[in-house]
Amino acid sequence: MNIKLDSLFNEYIKNLSPKQAIIRGENAIRLDKGELPYPPSPKVVQAIAETANQINRYPDVLGGSLRTALADYTGVSPEQIVIGNGSDDLIELIVKIFLAPGEEVILPRPTFFVYSFATKVVGAVPIEVARKEDFSLDVDAIINRVTPQTKVIFLANPNNPTANLEPRENLLKILEKLDSIVVIDECYYEFCQETVADLVDIYPNLIVLRSLSKSFGLAGIRVGYAITNHKIADYLYRIAQLFPVNKLAIAASRAALKDREYIQHNINQIHQSKQQLIPALEKLGLIVYPTATNFLFINSKPLGITSGDLVKFLEENNVLVADFGGKQGLEPYYFRTAIGTQEENQILLQALRSQF
Repeated sequence: MNIKLDSLFNEYIKNLSPKQAIIRGENAIRLDKGELPYPPSPKVVQAIAETANQINRYPDVLGGSLRTALADYTGVSPEQIVIGNGSDDLIELIVKIFLAPGEEVILPRPTFFVYSFATKVVGAVPIEVARKEDFSLDVDAIINRVTPQTKVIFLANPNNPTANLEPRENLLKILEKLDSIVVIDECYYEFCQETVADLVDIYPNLIVLRSLSKSFGLAGIRVGYAITNHKIADYLYRIAQLFPVNKLAIAASRAALKDREYIQHNINQIHQSKQQLIPALEKLGLIVYPTATNFLFINSKPLGITSGDLVKFLEENNVLVADFGGKQGLEPYYFRTAIGTQEENQILLQALRSQF
């Protein structure tokens, strides 16, 4: 049979880069993915164990009781909550319901790479707008790039990878000026306590994204959620999977939401570690940018070493951080590290000190 397989692939998918599996050693100091370094609440572990013997049954449709629990946590109605298999899932749902091939998405760069990836999957066009030198939004430049083809803008706040928090007034300026969909990704909300979720009933084009991966320590469970108005929530669920998250994820998430004291304790530890780690890194000569998250964005240029070389050196010393040098318009000197446990942070510092 003579099948021309290449002719059968979606043309937009052909242009995407292939993915490769990455195996991180069990003993590596894993600071490259922005994960919480602490295990989940014991109540989460207990909930998973108690639910494990029920996995022969399907989970609740559309997240079931988790939708109500998230509504209680955020102060909105359950009909304003959309649950997804991580925020990535929700980002893909958003581009599917709002974008047609050739339409545009505004992306202030640098920012979370999934926004651009999801845009390209549906044949839409990412329009990158450079951030200011301090990585804050260039609001005027964003507004000037809006065209009749602009359908969505993604704003991570705090931003990933640069860690900075955008003032509320700048977000309001954009909401006032744009009649396209404005997605504000607040996946690090619990670390900064700044939100625009209170505006979803005022601005009908606003979608707020949140995650249980970071502050709740559930990255391996994959649960994200959106807060928006009833109409957008309805359309997102129309194309979502009937079971957007699995049974164990629902049980784990509900348990995590109930154990606020444990979550806040971990957040406090991150803040304390941050205050110790930043001056130690700056003492080495590195530039550490202001952060409203559980990670640090760092510039190695003053030391005369590229981030690629530095990341490789750390990897050889069993410490994993993320290299952003040369990506999204950045110079070849930027890397990101999560804030780990006290022991992990000391291992990172020791490795850097041995180099400098």
